[in-house]
Amino acid sequence: MTSNPGSKANARSSSAATDDALDLSSHLAILIEHRGTIAVTMALTLLAGVVYLATTTPVYRANAILQIEQKGSSLGELDQLLEHLSGETSTEIEILSSRTLLGRVIDELRLDVAEGPRYFPLIGAMRARAHRGSGLASAPLWGLEGFAWGGERIQVERVIVPPELEDLPLTLVAGRNGTYTLLGPDSEPLLSGSVGTPAATPTGASQQLELLVSELQARPETRFWVKRRSRLAVLEELQGTLRLTEKGLNTGILTVTLEGQDPNGIAATLEAITRHYVRYNVERRSEDAEKTLKFLDTQLPGLRQEVERAEAALSSHRAGKGNVDLGMETQSLLERSADVEKSLSALLLERSELRQRFTENHPILIATTRKLARLRAEEAALNTQLKSLPSAELESARLMRDVKVANELYLQLNNKAQEYRVLKASTFGNARILDEPVVTRAPVRPSKPGVLAVSLLLGLALGVALAFARQGLHRGVSAPAAVEAELGVPVFATLPFSQHQSQWTRKKQETAHGGLAILARTHPHDLVIESVRGLRTRLLLALESSSNNVVAITGPNPGSGKSFVSINLAWVLADSGKRVLLVDANLRGGWLHRCFGLERPQGLAELLGGTVLLEKAVLKDPRQRLSFLPAGAVPPNPSELLLSDKFGELVASLSAEYDVILIDTPPILAVTDAALVGRHAGVNLAVVRAATHSMRELAATVHRLEQSGVPVQGVILNGVPRSLRGSAASGIYQYEYPTAS
Repeated sequence: MTSNPGSKANARSSSAATDDALDLSSHLAILIEHRGTIAVTMALTLLAGVVYLATTTPVYRANAILQIEQKGSSLGELDQLLEHLSGETSTEIEILSSRTLLGRVIDELRLDVAEGPRYFPLIGAMRARAHRGSGLASAPLWGLEGFAWGGERIQVERVIVPPELEDLPLTLVAGRNGTYTLLGPDSEPLLSGSVGTPAATPTGASQQLELLVSELQARPETRFWVKRRSRLAVLEELQGTLRLTEKGLNTGILTVTLEGQDPNGIAATLEAITRHYVRYNVERRSEDAEKTLKFLDTQLPGLRQEVERAEAALSSHRAGKGNVDLGMETQSLLERSADVEKSLSALLLERSELRQRFTENHPILIATTRKLARLRAEEAALNTQLKSLPSAELESARLMRDVKVANELYLQLNNKAQEYRVLKASTFGNARILDEPVVTRAPVRPSKPGVLAVSLLLGLALGVALAFARQGLHRGVSAPAAVEAELGVPVFATLPFSQHQSQWTRKKQETAHGGLAILARTHPHDLVIESVRGLRTRLLLALESSSNNVVAITGPNPGSGKSFVSINLAWVLADSGKRVLLVDANLRGGWLHRCFGLERPQGLAELLGGTVLLEKAVLKDPRQRLSFLPAGAVPPNPSELLLSDKFGELVASLSAEYDVILIDTPPILAVTDAALVGRHAGVNLAVVRAATHSMRELAATVHRLEQSGVPVQGVILNGVPRSLRGSAASGIYQYEYPTAS
């Protein structure tokens, strides 16, 4: 009974294409198969997250709330005098983050002076944060006295350095009894001093430095860093960390937020920012009121003189001509003309004031100019009507109008000046602090739950990506259908991976001496042995149509498991009642004798060399129908011994005495011994380690044997991973059958 691999290749290939299509269950099977990789990746990312949380300095957040009033109401109509000042929140946000305002804060809090202890990398700051109490932490390890470990404090009041040393950290080394030494970037001493006393370099030194340390608590030799930062750098950093947002739309409620590593420092900084802003807001409004008041004071003396001149002219006219009674129409024209003159004079004063703040193209000035033009046109019309009056009545009306206009304009301007004086004395801003700055009790960054959650999700994503990458990039053969479709060679058996097999292989590699248990004898119901029994059935069918009963087993390279397959296949064949001879033809270092508890006895090498008889070389187990011919001592010419006619004669004579002869040979891609043995075998099998050997290696194995005239009747896939939940992603379908207990 022969099998025709070529005729079945297309059918197998089409079915494989259907089975290998990755559906949802196949993807799930890949994830389950690589669950160890995913779990390890998640554990590593979680560990990285824990390390990050332990080594990262926490960041705190301080916030305050300001109220920006769109229009003041406490002074009633007086607030209309300052309505040109913008109260929009967007404008106030720009003022709050301006260099002028933040510069005042930097100068007040000396934010351009930075200092702090030097910690040991990674663990130093973590240990210092864990320290509790006002004293210093326990003594550091030997050789690490220069680092701070907790409880160290330093306060620098003033640092003056040359421009080339700005933004460079200088090293301050603590001494005994409050003394210290300041070192430069190259560790050269710059100056020495003591706490509370200003220290400076001598006059005439190449670099003029000045330092005032107000507090220093540390062990001798403890190192601190001191830095004089450029004012612009501090300003830009403060602008970058300051967050200004309006709650709602046009609410005028402004939230001011500042983040930093020092909770006390950011609270003090934010308090200074809000305080300076409110003060600046008041100063800005008071300054504008003062400018308007100065302008009014310059105009009042002239208006007062104009009132006196008009009254003197009217008195002189009355003394010479007497009082003139005016008619109703004349009085109406006089009052209307006086109102126009008053409005015209007030508008001229207003335009003069506006010109101090705006250009001629400003919309307010353009509107004022148009209003002036209309008033002047009305004034000209009234003057035309007044000219038609009798001369005596006209002159009296004109003089009375001048007096009335001058008095009303003077009184109006004087009242306005008094209002601005009151406004200047009681000026308040349109901004006030609604909530004082407070600092969060817990750090806002890093967030422990967030970091741990991100670590787990990142580990899961990386683990899944790694699982699919390994599945996609792995070139090892694990699908029987792919082997048959590619090579046209049938797969005799797929042996699943077994934990017992793994332990057996590891024991073989770790021990050079000592017995190795035969898995078919110690675990006869293991899944691997059940698969070997399936191999036995397929092999017996193949032997019925073969030229002899000799079976040669080889593999691509060491580690394929051919010796494991040979010993267990021989055992199950003998267990079925067959007379089996197992031959260890690996004359370059066979080790099958260890499975029988032997210390390299005489065997095939001595038999071919003529130094031992066949009866003494072949070992028989009286309890089993299994016989064993060991490899013997390692000869200097193994290939020549297997090439000799004596080996062929030996195989022929042994074939007549046994039902099956199994010959374990060396790897074919390493040496040619397998091809020499395969010429005398009726069935040649190649054992391939699943998911380890590539299709190219398997093709080279078959090609190498066929070049030597040795056809390969079948392939054995060894160590194939079992499928999980019935989904064979890269494994095989293998199920356990319950046995009666």
